[in-house]
Amino acid sequence: MDSGRVLVALQEQDKWRDRRQRLEGRLRSVQAKKRFLQHELDVVRQRAERLEDMIIGWVEERVPWERSFVRPDR
Repeated sequence: MDSGRVLVALQEQDKWRDRRQRLEGRLRSVQAKKRFLQHELDVVRQRAERLEDMIIGWVEERVPWERSFVRPDR
């Protein structure tokens, strides 16, 4: 075997291994960001639901301390 070709093959192998590792790192980063944003979205949805329940309570002329702000249809 030609030692030059072996050296080039090993360099290519290292290059692709490094690229794969960088891509895997980016993928993990994107997945972590997705989990964080999903959690934030869930929190915002919960807050919006609570505000909606409060508004419905005010429209129905309930006082906040009278009972919880849960819609009767739930």
